[in-house]
Amino acid sequence: MRRLNLSGGSYEARSVAVAAQRVLNLYAEPVPQGEGEPVSYAYYPTPGLITRATLNGTIRCLYQTTQGDLIAACRSALYRVASDGTATFLGEISDTGSVIRIRDNGTTLFVVDGNSKRGWYCSMPSKPGSGSYGTLKEISDSAWYGSPTIALLDTFFLFVNPDTTNWYTSPAQFADEDTTPFDSLYVASDTTSLGTIIGLGVLGQYIWLFARSQVEFWYDTGTSDFPFQRVQGVTVEAGCISPYTICNIPTTPNTLNGAIMWLGRDQSGYARVYLGQQTTAAPVSTFPVDGALQALGDLSEAIASVYQQDGHVFYVLTVPGQASSWVYDVSTGLWHERCALDGDGNEAQIRPYCFASAYGKIWAGDFENGTIYEVSLEAYDDAGTPIKHQRSFPHLLTDGQRGIHRQLMLDMQCGGGQSVAVDWSDDRGKTFVGAQTVLLGATGNTWPSLWRLGLARDRVYRITWTSPGITALMGVFLQLDPVRT
Repeated sequence: MRRLNLSGGSYEARSVAVAAQRVLNLYAEPVPQGEGEPVSYAYYPTPGLITRATLNGTIRCLYQTTQGDLIAACRSALYRVASDGTATFLGEISDTGSVIRIRDNGTTLFVVDGNSKRGWYCSMPSKPGSGSYGTLKEISDSAWYGSPTIALLDTFFLFVNPDTTNWYTSPAQFADEDTTPFDSLYVASDTTSLGTIIGLGVLGQYIWLFARSQVEFWYDTGTSDFPFQRVQGVTVEAGCISPYTICNIPTTPNTLNGAIMWLGRDQSGYARVYLGQQTTAAPVSTFPVDGALQALGDLSEAIASVYQQDGHVFYVLTVPGQASSWVYDVSTGLWHERCALDGDGNEAQIRPYCFASAYGKIWAGDFENGTIYEVSLEAYDDAGTPIKHQRSFPHLLTDGQRGIHRQLMLDMQCGGGQSVAVDWSDDRGKTFVGAQTVLLGATGNTWPSLWRLGLARDRVYRITWTSPGITALMGVFLQLDPVRT
C-alpha cells in the first residue's frame, strides 16, 4: 500500500486546487530524521481549556510579573490571581473594554489603556511570592499623555503618545508621581518616516519604534537631557497595523537571543506578519495567510499573545469576531488555524483572548466573560465544549488517469477509541463529500480502514474528529490502482 505522509507544507499555496492542506486545532512536530522512523511529521491536538477562576466581566489582559505573579485585568478591575485560581482585588481601572497592557520594573506595576489614554500604577511586594500590592492609583502627571502599549528598558517605562509622531518615557525606576515625577523633556519623535507612531517594543537593548510603514531603532545612551538616541542609518521598511500584536518571542532554534513579532504593513501593501531579530526583520506569513488576513479589512483591533508549551513557541493572532485564529509555531516555522465551536457546532472565535505563563502553567483569559483557564495538553475539550481537529491531505494524482481507491488505512495513534470522520474532495479541494466514520480502537495495534472508495482523477482526503483523548496523526496508507481512461 502507498504511504501518504504529512509534511509541514500547509498554507503554502493560495489555490485549493494547488494545495488544500488545512490544519485546524493541530500542530506539527518534526520527527528526527536519520533514526529510521518512517514519517517526517506528526500532528498533535492543540491544548484544551480547564476553568480555574471566574471573574466578573471580559478578561482584557493577563500578565506575569517579574516576581512570577499572575495579574488579570477584567472589565474595570485589576486582580492578582494565585496558583489555585483565587483572585485578590487590586483596584479599579477604566471600563472601556479595550485591550490593556501591563509592565513592571520590579518594584512598580504600571497599567495602560490606550483607548482612554489613562494609566494606573501600584507598588509591588518586596519579595517574590510574599507581601501585598500597594494601592492602585491613576496617574495624573502633566507629562503623561496616555499610551496603547508599554515596554521597559533599563528600568525606564516606554510609552507612545497616541495619534502623534511622539513617544516618551518615565524617569528611571519610576515609583510614584511624587518621588519620581515624569519629565516633560523625556519626549522624542519618529525622525525618519515622520509618520504616526503605532506602538513600540524592546528586543535586547534596542527599542523598536513602529510607525505606519517603518520601524526605527533607539538605544539607551544614559545622557541626562534625554537618555535615548536613535540608531543611525538602520530601519525596517515595514510598519505596524495594530499595536496589540507586538509580542516578544523567547529564544528558540529559529530565534537565537529572542525575536519580536507583529502584524504589519509597508508602503506597497497591507497585512503581513513579520518576525524581527536584532535590527532586521522579514515576513513569516505565507501567501495564503497574507491573503486571508488582507481579506478581513480593518485589522486595527487585532491582538496577539505568545506562549511556550512543550518546547513549541506559539504566536496566536486573533481578529475579534473571526472564526479562525492564525497561529505561528516559531519553533518549527509552520502555521495552523485554531477555532472554538459554538452551541450549534459551527466554527467560532477561540475562547482565549490573551495568554500568560505563571506558576508553571499556561493561563488564558476568555474574550467574552470573566473565565480564566488553564491551557493544558491533558485537557481534550474547551472547558466542556468539544474541540474540532481537522487535517486535509495533499492532492492525489495518478498521472492524469483515473484511479480506483480500494482501501484507506489511518496511520494514527490508537487506544482511546475515538470516532474519526473521513471525507474527500474530487473537485480539487473545492467541496468535500462522502463522510464515513471509523473508530481508532481501544488498543495500540489497531489500523482503522475504509474500503471501496470509488474512482477519482484528483482526490483530496480530509480527517476530522472532536472525540476527546490522546492521539497523533502521522498519515494514511492507500491502495490506489490507476485505470485506463
